[in-house]
Amino acid sequence: MKVALKSGAWIVGVSLCCAVAKVPPKVLKVKIEGTELDRAMLLQKLIRNGKDPDVVRHRMKFELVDADYDYRIVFATSQSTTQFTIWGSGGSMNSSNASADVFDSKGTELFRFERNQRGTDEGATNDVAYEIIKRILKLDKLNSRHD
Repeated sequence: MKVALKSGAWIVGVSLCCAVAKVPPKVLKVKIEGTELDRAMLLQKLIRNGKDPDVVRHRMKFELVDADYDYRIVFATSQSTTQFTIWGSGGSMNSSNASADVFDSKGTELFRFERNQRGTDEGATNDVAYEIIKRILKLDKLNSRHD
């Protein structure tokens, strides 16, 4: 009887701790400027990477808007060639690149970067989405120290 009561109390205690520890996802409103395909691809990657607990500790949710945004992202993919050498001979192959310029709601440029020499546009876009999330988290951390 005592064991059952202790077990029940332990389960209730753990359940309450877990319920309190659950943090709702942070919703970020983003305006993405680029081609329709690039916009859709980047939004998809931001949403997927924002849910990934290995990428973001307290999940992030991205919402596409045209006004009243938290961040404006100017995004583009492009193609180039990559030189390679295998066993004494070489050549070139096509590679995908992606770039992002990220601004806050006031129009201040926060950061800019490129990811080059990826195998596909999706791979380059995924790397850009991951880096955007990482840098937004870093900015939030720096800004919270100043508040």
